[in-house]
Amino acid sequence: MSSSPSPHAAVFTPLPGSRTAVDAHATAAAFASQNVAATSQASGYAAGWAQGVAAAAEEERRVIAELRARAAAEREALQAQVAQAIASLEAAADELRARTAPQLDAVADAVAIAVVDLAEVVIGREIEDDGMRGLTALRRALDAAPTHADITVRLNPEDLAVVEQMRSAEALVALAEHQVTIVADPRLAPGDAFAEFPGGLVDARTDTALARIRGQLRGAARPSAQGPRA
Repeated sequence: MSSSPSPHAAVFTPLPGSRTAVDAHATAAAFASQNVAATSQASGYAAGWAQGVAAAAEEERRVIAELRARAAAEREALQAQVAQAIASLEAAADELRARTAPQLDAVADAVAIAVVDLAEVVIGREIEDDGMRGLTALRRALDAAPTHADITVRLNPEDLAVVEQMRSAEALVALAEHQVTIVADPRLAPGDAFAEFPGGLVDARTDTALARIRGQLRGAARPSAQGPRA
């Protein structure tokens, strides 16, 4: 059987340029497919990156909240311990006052000093850990000063720097009723304040307040220990 083509068989001959058009179409389709794949990959990367950023931000918020809660719990526990210690000291002082002894004044003084010393430790701890100490000192000084007065308040330089950076609603409320000039005074300890205004001043230093408390405790202890006078 002959394998030569039949003289009656149809022979298809591509038209000039038709193969080029087909090739161009195939190339365009391949390029479009690659472009879609690249776009999908880029979208996937962007979505993954956004999810990573959101997860990191959420983790940061969680850690900050946990640290704040832990600090608040530790502070409450410390305050409870201090309150219990002060109550014990006051109970001991009451018991000592009930006894009439020559050394009672000295003991009462020692108890008063112990209470104030304990308060100094607590206040020092609070001042060391509290980022609001500058605003607290400023408010303490202004609360004791007359309203609508021209006041100069001196703060520790570190506290002043924090107050100037805050610009918070609390700071604005503290300054609302006063014309205040705040200056740095390196002689003041952290958490201290000293206010001056026409006709007076406010000594809002922690040491001064503790000395006042110590004197009041001594004065309250001695008359009761001596008993009523004839």
